[in-house]
Amino acid sequence: MPRAAAAPPVLVEVRRGERVESRHRGDIAVVAPEGRLLSSVGDADRFTFLRSSAKPFQLLPFVTSGRFDGYHFGNPTEALAIMAASHSGEDRHVRTVQALLREGGLSRDVLQCGIHPPLDSETAQRLLRDGEPLTPLRHNCSGKHAGFALHAKAAGWDVETYWQPAHPTQQLALEAISSLTDVPVARIATATDGCGVVTFGVPLRAVALAFARLGDPSGVADAATRSALERIRDAMMAHPELVGGERRRFDTSLMQAVRGAVVAKGGADGVQGVGVLAGKGEAVEGGAAFGFALKVEDGDFARRAGSTATCAALRQLGVLDGAASARLADYASPPIRDPRGDPAGEVRPIANLS
Repeated sequence: MPRAAAAPPVLVEVRRGERVESRHRGDIAVVAPEGRLLSSVGDADRFTFLRSSAKPFQLLPFVTSGRFDGYHFGNPTEALAIMAASHSGEDRHVRTVQALLREGGLSRDVLQCGIHPPLDSETAQRLLRDGEPLTPLRHNCSGKHAGFALHAKAAGWDVETYWQPAHPTQQLALEAISSLTDVPVARIATATDGCGVVTFGVPLRAVALAFARLGDPSGVADAATRSALERIRDAMMAHPELVGGERRRFDTSLMQAVRGAVVAKGGADGVQGVGVLAGKGEAVEGGAAFGFALKVEDGDFARRAGSTATCAALRQLGVLDGAASARLADYASPPIRDPRGDPAGEVRPIANLS
């Protein structure tokens, strides 16, 4: 009988008063662009669905094919950022996706991502107050879906079915994930993501490898892929507020806190990927680039464990200095307060990289 996998170690504990109230377990992998495991917590080979952390890589085939540039978007850098985003559904996000679809001769009706309220609570409350109906444009994945639809149109493929697993856009995304993670296509698990397209399952260290190559594509052999990764990375770092949002989004705040040092993209159910550029991690040998990937076992629905563990690890790796850590304090140790605003507990990291 096969031995059960060991439980992941505790990454973060939550204290209320003087007692531990809850614990979040998970795994971390830190990987060099050539695939070498540099550091870890728990099991670096833990199975992980990338979820929305895959978005920069799902966009890759649209860019490498040259079809993205064929549209001559008015602001191609913003276009790349929103297509790689899990945006908050703010008005700027909606306008950006609308502009892409309009420039590509499509309407919002093509989007098959579904409808949900904006992730940004202020925007959601305003829409509810004003009676403004929700549309797929407010969905956090509308940029990614617009990218798939526009790619399909430019290639002459069926646009209405861009979301189906057998569609060329989805097959190309699978191949891109395989190329960047070094996991053969046949060994990548596939399932349906929360927005209705394919998501990909690989070992955690493979997620970190993909982000290492996003942070530093210089070792990628194919010139078109190398150039596209650089463009996607630079667009995300130039417009972090499009990748997440103006208020309370960790990816956005992390990229703003250490401008030009990291590219970050989280995913649902406790996934976080970070690509650290060369010379930005002082504790890594030679200041080399690396990729970081984290998976919180319980899914991190309280949205506190992932950011806390990521900030702690990036401090240990020399990416976050004192000033950057101070700017990220609400993510590094999310406050627990009573109704009067007084401290009632703390969230703190436990694990150390080995």
